[in-house]
Amino acid sequence: MKISLGFSPCPNDTFIFDALLHGRIDTEGLSFEPVIADVEELNRRAFAGDLHVTKLSFHALG
Repeated sequence: MKISLGFSPCPNDTFIFDALLHGRIDTEGLSFEPVIADVEELNRRAFAGDLHVTKLSFHALG
């Protein structure tokens, strides 16, 4: 199964997801399609249901 994974180009985010996206963690057959975008775009896509998993800003919860 391929899962869309949204995160920002911020160095913290790219570091966090690096091992997952580059096969350094056993994902038990899951694969990931990275979607790299700014947080505002990720918020919009999250509310539209465009991505399986995504980062949200704190502002999006309010």
